[in-house]
Amino acid sequence: MAEEKIKIAVCPGAGCGGCDVSLVNLHEKLLELSELVDIVYWPTAIDQKMEDLEKIEHIDIVIFEGSIRTKAHEELLKMARKKAKILVAYGACACFGGIYALGNLFFRKELLEMGYLLTPSTENEQKKFPGELVKIDNIIIKIPELIDWNMPLDKLVSVDVYAPGCPPRDKVLEKLVEVIKDYIENGLVPERGVVLADIKTICDECPREKPDKIVIRRFRRIHEGPVDPEKCFLAQGIICLGPVTRSGCGLPCIKANMPCRGCMGPAPAVKDPGAKFITSLASLIEVDRERSLSDEELVKRVQEIPDPVGYFYRFTLGRGIIDKTQREEGEG
Repeated sequence: MAEEKIKIAVCPGAGCGGCDVSLVNLHEKLLELSELVDIVYWPTAIDQKMEDLEKIEHIDIVIFEGSIRTKAHEELLKMARKKAKILVAYGACACFGGIYALGNLFFRKELLEMGYLLTPSTENEQKKFPGELVKIDNIIIKIPELIDWNMPLDKLVSVDVYAPGCPPRDKVLEKLVEVIKDYIENGLVPERGVVLADIKTICDECPREKPDKIVIRRFRRIHEGPVDPEKCFLAQGIICLGPVTRSGCGLPCIKANMPCRGCMGPAPAVKDPGAKFITSLASLIEVDRERSLSDEELVKRVQEIPDPVGYFYRFTLGRGIIDKTQREEGEG
């Protein structure tokens, strides 16, 4: 590689800013990298616009955080892919669609009407929506238009490296630093599609005590009574996506006595984490006396889950087999 610093850009899609914070959490490693790289674009940290990115002919590594929700995001991603030698999908939103992909349960029109017309605190007499020109204090502005569906990056472009997590944790960050250093020192470009995580599941690494046979009598939420910090969550009737989620985060939620919600994405053999988990869960409900229960009683157990889609696809609906609403527009 040439002695000059490599160029890195950090591009934001639809996200909460947590991924930016996690990059800063590199601490001393960030200072070490600053000696080796030139961050040429990072609008969250530096006052830059898309026109500044357009002027840069070549970028070695683009770290793209957030999913694709607006036409501006789509334009930014395609530009980043064209300029980058290595494109990194950084965080659950970029990798799988993230929490924002739950918006795919509704049509774009429904989301806009709720956000810009129907909320009690909204004053929008002109019924203006993003994508339309708006005049404020004699200044004409245009808020980027929403596209029909929220998408992870690989629905639009090829991705070289996936760095999962919400946000990516220390172990994932360390692997990303290794990728950057390998490129700097050896010119090594990783095999396309590499995931900076482990191949096991959260369950495989979880230290909690698991009974030989898990039997779920009823489902309960984390706030409903005490939670045994030594016992498997599922054995306590608490939904935990550990069986279908890729490990490599360091188990921060489990250690904090909170169940896994799946932000590391599906384990390698799992195509659709929500569908896989539903199948696994079904085999645990009253398994020891299932034959003696009526269909109505089994349905009642399942109905104890208050938000199935939100639980099973919290971060991964954008990568599910069915990743958006299948209703005809106009249906209730």
